Amino acid sequence: MIDIFLIAASIENAQCIVARLEGSGIRYRLRTAYGSVRQLGTHARVIRNADLLIVDDANLNAHGLDSVEATLAGAPALDCMLVTPAPSTALVGAAMRVGVRHVLSWPPDPQAVAAALVQIGAKSRAPERRGGRVVSLVSSKGGSGTTLIAVNLACALAAQRDRRVLMIDLSQHFADASLLMANRPPPMTLADLCSRNEQLDAALFDACAMHVRANLDLLAGAGDPLKAAELLPAQLERILALVRDRYDAVLVDVGQSLNPLTIRALDHSDAICMVVRQNPLYLHGARRMLDIFRELGHPAGKVRVVVNQYDKNSRINLPTLERTLGTRIAHQLPRDDQQVNDALIRGVPLVTCARDSALAHGIGLLAKMLWPVGAERRKSRLGRLLQTWPDQPRQLKPGM
Repeated sequence: MIDIFLIAASIENAQCIVARLEGSGIRYRLRTAYGSVRQLGTHARVIRNADLLIVDDANLNAHGLDSVEATLAGAPALDCMLVTPAPSTALVGAAMRVGVRHVLSWPPDPQAVAAALVQIGAKSRAPERRGGRVVSLVSSKGGSGTTLIAVNLACALAAQRDRRVLMIDLSQHFADASLLMANRPPPMTLADLCSRNEQLDAALFDACAMHVRANLDLLAGAGDPLKAAELLPAQLERILALVRDRYDAVLVDVGQSLNPLTIRALDHSDAICMVVRQNPLYLHGARRMLDIFRELGHPAGKVRVVVNQYDKNSRINLPTLERTLGTRIAHQLPRDDQQVNDALIRGVPLVTCARDSALAHGIGLLAKMLWPVGAERRKSRLGRLLQTWPDQPRQLKPGM
């Protein structure tokens, strides 16, 4: 059964589309609204519960897809079908970049509608992936600050009492997340856990994870390039399957390396956050990385581009960044060298020691964007009552 939300230009158009749905032979449930693509935001809550969004709008063009992009960004699993008379090549290309899979001309071809429903139905019948939301952080080039951002994101998320957070360090080099997060070496590493992967269970995982605070854990990186190279994608897949059911938020620090292991992490991620800086070398790497994501089949709505150390006076401003990368910038993090250096010297996360700083505030906003309300699993009342919190985490200021 496919849940469909249709926003149609008229009753007559809606009836034509329903006839195509009926002719497909696929079982579905339908909710219909009338209007244009600009009204998508008013139906966002209902659309998030659908499997397929159908937008019928005769005036669609490549510059009017902001509402579609925002809708898909808030519902990464949602499929979208656009229906418009004689869609141009520019519209089709722009639609694909924001995550639309199906662009049909009016009146919609019955076979094209049926093929799309078959594809969506097969996906909806796949085993449901339950549990926490997994986000991978990727660097367009070394030195972008991805690990620093990941560590502070984890701490900002864990500052909410009812959320369990895990960070996985997939660094292929020296894996220093544990030093940034708690200024101490981990008891065991990802390589140690993978070496006993056949025995993997909750008890073994707990023995290998670094418990930073009551609701924040770290699975430290191998810390050795040779050991990191021996890790297998199937081993990581088993770990991700286990932790999804144990944590509300899982961050994977992928770094800049794309290999079978990190590609498997991206495949199992609900969102990908790519960190760039206002520098031609970073933009060159970012463009190539976005191309690779498309080649790997990740929809544009799954990838969020974040500018670190943002300088509003830079010659490479936001319009230049977006034009160069061919995508929108999702978030900017300000530069704050003094606070960052102080946090590094003390060996504590910036959101803990400088929670009033502009960068800490920006990290908090990024956490809300990557883990939107309703995207994580909701614990049962009994689960909340049984869960204990020996040490209450330090709280961020309201609004962070």
